[in-house]
Amino acid sequence: MKNGNEIQLADYEIAEPQQINLRDYWDRLMRRKGTVLAVTLGVFILGAFWTFIQKPVYTAKSQLLVEKEPNILSFEQVLQIESMRDDFYQTQYRLLSGRGLADTVIERLKLYGNPEFVGKPETRKKPVDPADHVFREGLIDDFLARLTVKPVRLTRLVDVSFGARDPRLAADCVNELTAAFIDLNINMKYAATEQATTFLTEQIKGLQAEIERKSKELQGYEAEANIVALSDSETTVIDRLSQLNKALTEAQIERSQKEATWNGLKNVSPDYVPEAFTNPLIQRLREEYVRLKRETQKMEERFQPDYPELQRMKVETEAARMSLAAETENLVKGAFSEFQTALSRERSLQAEFNEQKGEAFKMNSSAVLYNGLKVEIQNKKTLLDSLLRRESETGVEARLKGLRTSNIRVVDRARVPVRPSSPNKKRNLILALLLGLAGGIGLAFLFDVLDNSVKTSEDVEHYAGLPTLGLVPKFSLEGMNKAYNYGRRLKSGREPVQLAAAAGAAGEGGGASGPAAPIVGEVERAEHPGSIELVPHYFPNSRLAESYRSIRTALLLSSADHPVKTLAVTSALPGEGKTVTTSNLAVTLAQSGKTVVVVDADLRRPRQHRIFKVKNTFGLTTYLTDSVPVKDVIKSTEIPNLFLVNAGPIPPNPAELLGSEKMARFIRMMAEECDYLIFDLPPMLEISDALVLGAKVDGMVLVVQGDKTSREALKKSRERLDLLKVRTLGVVINNVSLPHHGYYYYKDYYHSYHTS
Repeated sequence: MKNGNEIQLADYEIAEPQQINLRDYWDRLMRRKGTVLAVTLGVFILGAFWTFIQKPVYTAKSQLLVEKEPNILSFEQVLQIESMRDDFYQTQYRLLSGRGLADTVIERLKLYGNPEFVGKPETRKKPVDPADHVFREGLIDDFLARLTVKPVRLTRLVDVSFGARDPRLAADCVNELTAAFIDLNINMKYAATEQATTFLTEQIKGLQAEIERKSKELQGYEAEANIVALSDSETTVIDRLSQLNKALTEAQIERSQKEATWNGLKNVSPDYVPEAFTNPLIQRLREEYVRLKRETQKMEERFQPDYPELQRMKVETEAARMSLAAETENLVKGAFSEFQTALSRERSLQAEFNEQKGEAFKMNSSAVLYNGLKVEIQNKKTLLDSLLRRESETGVEARLKGLRTSNIRVVDRARVPVRPSSPNKKRNLILALLLGLAGGIGLAFLFDVLDNSVKTSEDVEHYAGLPTLGLVPKFSLEGMNKAYNYGRRLKSGREPVQLAAAAGAAGEGGGASGPAAPIVGEVERAEHPGSIELVPHYFPNSRLAESYRSIRTALLLSSADHPVKTLAVTSALPGEGKTVTTSNLAVTLAQSGKTVVVVDADLRRPRQHRIFKVKNTFGLTTYLTDSVPVKDVIKSTEIPNLFLVNAGPIPPNPAELLGSEKMARFIRMMAEECDYLIFDLPPMLEISDALVLGAKVDGMVLVVQGDKTSREALKKSRERLDLLKVRTLGVVINNVSLPHHGYYYYKDYYHSYHTS
């Protein structure tokens, strides 16, 4: 800094943007292609099985036109243009798919006896009882589950579909449902008119009977009193009585009209108020409510629910709806109030008329009574004429029901379907294939996420911070046989191969201290081992052999600055291929012309003597525990320049022997006598033998098995090596599927190389 002060910058890494590597995802799928194929095939088979065992279902379809209610009685209202309310459509759709309508269709078609709904008689546990409520509700549920009501967008049409295994039954159910829906609509439309007509008819009958009775009474009184005629203007009382009688008649007419109006309105909802009783205010409120509701729906499609203008519109719409409902209710209340007022006025005039009639009787009972009866009869006739006119109007409306005029029309009547609508085999099979493929891919990625094993050199670098010396492909006996036969054809009769003869006795008597003289033979004489051991010797042109040669090259290059003569090979856990790696690595070093000694330091489970076909009677433990010369434990192998120090008898204290001073002298002595001294050590996480000896050699090679060794095991192995300051040269990833790691060119490369 300018002021001379030093500052310490914190270490940090610039985070690079992560890029999607499609090839990496593809490799993950290829590693688990068995899972993908198994899940895809399984789901596809299940989907195909389910599709082909399904019974075919036929769907009948009908189309209805729902329009606003016509009114042929009022020419003005016919010409009036009103927009249909959206709530009216929703009401019609709910009625069409309602339980009441379904129950009506079930009753009309006697579906409670149809085998498709209730099963065959021989399969029923108990007889069918149509009156059973639980059975009836279940039948309705089954009917509605087969029914589909779907409005056609931007039209007044609605599609009604019904599915059944019997095509004729499907068509019958749809047609009967539409017929029942039209009947329901007609009944709801003319219910109020029929009620008003019934009331007026009863009133007219009563009034006619009363007029007839009064007329007979007038005739009897006229004969009894011997009255020929009386003038209405004889006295003031008679005039007053006549006026009251006229007012009473008008009040009775008004009361009858108000009562008829109220009876027509008291049991109807705001949506079905007869047009004869509506007023301009309700019409205006309806139009305002419809307009606000449509604007609100348009805004809901464009804006979020919390948009202020939308909230305001919702409030205005609700207020308009409440105003319409309140005005409808006020209409009913007003009709009732007017009826009560008219009734009170009639009663008041009746009382006054009776009082005036009493006074008339006092003056001239005969004249007053006669004129009163005459006027009363005339008034009742006038009332009868008024009721007959009103009854005629409502009767015309009621008779329109017989014409079955309705705002619901059948556009397309359901026909018997000729092809099943389900199952759609092609679609189901495609969906099953896609679902299985998606499930397989998802399961493969799930397994890959849950898989904690080491797979690539990137995993080794990330979790252990060690370089990868090489990858060993998976060993396949079938592939090895092909490689062996290919090598035979390639080498037969043209290219001799040096095979090392077994030098000396490999048994208890020990062996020669140096390699035996090579002999020349044909490759056909070599015995096919059928295993991965000594592959670079038996199959030098195979991909496995080349992998080990690549590991040898990487190992030599990694220690160019600090040459390694003594190295150890170990693994984190058992069964990861460290023994085979040791032997094959030693073969590749010996093939380069170097003198190599393999020491089987796995004193708990030795295997090198089996690989090189040497008896394990005495060896390293014999040398460390007895006064046996070094040359007696070094045995020659069939491979030139390669010697073996087998483990010998298993001791009770392997770690103490490997960490002894005599072992250190053995390492120094052998390092001077050969070019490379390679130790096969036991797994390091289970026992400490590898760590004890690892500190005495120049470097350590760690072997992990691809798709098996966990990342935690690799990380712990590195931590233990660093704890004891053991120099680690790198990691060998064993049993790797090379096509999943970018080695596609190996086969073509070797083929072109050897045939050129």
